[in-house]
Amino acid sequence: MSKKHWVILLTTPLAVLLDQATKFFIHSTFRLYQEISVIPGYLNIIYVQNRGLIFGSFSDRLGPYSIWVSLAITVVALGIIVHLFFRTEDRAVLLPLALSMVLVGAIGNLIDRLHWGYVVDFIQLYYVENSPPFKAHYWPTFNVADIAITCGIILLLIDSFRPQREPAAKPKANPETEGGSAK
Repeated sequence: MSKKHWVILLTTPLAVLLDQATKFFIHSTFRLYQEISVIPGYLNIIYVQNRGLIFGSFSDRLGPYSIWVSLAITVVALGIIVHLFFRTEDRAVLLPLALSMVLVGAIGNLIDRLHWGYVVDFIQLYYVENSPPFKAHYWPTFNVADIAITCGIILLLIDSFRPQREPAAKPKANPETEGGSAK
């Protein structure tokens, strides 16, 4: 098996397992909106249910169709990932890792939608200004699958800026070894 196959076969199931284990833990031990401060002023663990799409967007507009829209997005993403994977060199590592991470995020959040009807989010990053008027700035709550998608996209960008390797040149035919006559 080639490097690209090993990369995707090792990282994808392990990362999906990590994503689902953390979500199951939060879902089974926290009450909705229960919050624990990990780093005061910066990081909380809080259980929220994301019924929208990316970072909760469109949650009010999609209603019961959010599962179908998410499924359609996942199928399109899967098609793109498979297409790119098969076009990747067998020796490649970075691009298959990037594709694996995006795949992990799509699969992890889709499992949630199919199982619970929403995505379990629990990581809340924020910043509180220390001077008046003491404004707080919150990033949308996210999960391990969202981290995987973000890392995958960053790796895709890095890979797209790397110089392309030239395909190995085929050796020129030698007329003496191929049954031709040399004069």
